[in-house]
Amino acid sequence: MAIEHDYFGIVEEDSTGGLYWSETVDVADQPVQVELTAPVADDVSESGLDAAATVIRSLEGLDARARDALIAELSQRGSVTTQYIDQRVDDMGESLLDLLVHNSGDIAMDVLRSLQLLTVALHPQAIDDEAFAIFTYSIDPDETDAVLQVSFDARGDVVAVDDGE
Repeated sequence: MAIEHDYFGIVEEDSTGGLYWSETVDVADQPVQVELTAPVADDVSESGLDAAATVIRSLEGLDARARDALIAELSQRGSVTTQYIDQRVDDMGESLLDLLVHNSGDIAMDVLRSLQLLTVALHPQAIDDEAFAIFTYSIDPDETDAVLQVSFDARGDVVAVDDGE
């Protein structure tokens, strides 16, 4: 079975009965891999696909909201965001400075400003407060084991910030 949608075109069902669609889009002059997946094709509604298309059209604004959520976590010493920054500083040492696009002297803010959005995973079957869109960030795009993830619900509200593990 395949689902046809105005934005996505034909979304084919995979061999396990789920849906998968992928495309690279530019967000702030940077390529970002966007993937739409659903484990069961029958669980995906037209409105779920419409919401996923809206997320893609709004990537820059949602990216800004995700970064705001990360900044808000800086005031919490034990937050996932502060732990990520502390770990990157410890692991990378002086080489971290080479990856910073801003170097204001406030290392935490400079790391957050320098994070690269790597992927956006869309789950059009998610409802209520489930993670509908997951934005994955890294200071080093070659280091995909050390990431921060910001999850949004279908309404575009941040529901979680985690380390992707």
